[in-house]
Amino acid sequence: KKLHRQALILEQLGHGFEDELLFKGADLILEAGARLAVIGENGVGKTTFLRCLVDQLQAKEGVVKWSENATIGYCPQDSTADFAEDLSLFDWMSQWRTPKHDDLAVRAMLGSLLFSADDFNKKAKVCSGGEKNRLLFGKLMMSDINVLIMDEPTNHMDMEAIEALNNALKKFDGTLIFVSHDRQFVSSLATRVIEINNQEVINFQGTYNEYLASRKEAQAKA
Repeated sequence: KKLHRQALILEQLGHGFEDELLFKGADLILEAGARLAVIGENGVGKTTFLRCLVDQLQAKEGVVKWSENATIGYCPQDSTADFAEDLSLFDWMSQWRTPKHDDLAVRAMLGSLLFSADDFNKKAKVCSGGEKNRLLFGKLMMSDINVLIMDEPTNHMDMEAIEALNNALKKFDGTLIFVSHDRQFVSSLATRVIEINNQEVINFQGTYNEYLASRKEAQAKA
């Protein structure tokens, strides 16, 4: 389904653990089709922010409102739980099939993810980090989603795979929210930027390069 107007509204979203506040006061209206990059130093709460959005964590304060037509796909940074069962690649990918996917469609998906027919009986849990990322992308591609949330999707990937992912995400006509430390990846995709810094959530309407320019300008005035 297509989303119309807003995909997501955040009102004063905040979260932390025990005595440590990670971020607070996040206000956001995200238009359908936007590509939002969530940036910040290590440990500021970017993964926690995404997990609050997908309801893996109950935010300590504030509200997360998704469009009623939002169908969300989440690609976590730590995919251990996704590969806990002792399944072959074919059986693992078959978990996500819908009535329109027959065995041939599952094999075609694995082939498009650069797995050979010899790999289909290999155990998914013994795959490398990059291979697991590719399998997760396949899971998302088999699901009819219109919102894609990705946490460091380029981890364990070589330049060729990153470029292929980048091109695929540019063609994705849904809403994208992603965390990445890869500046080139961020600058080529983002139409909106959130930076988590000193517990504050800075919301910028514009590209990553525009955000860097505005920050430089603010520092020059300070």
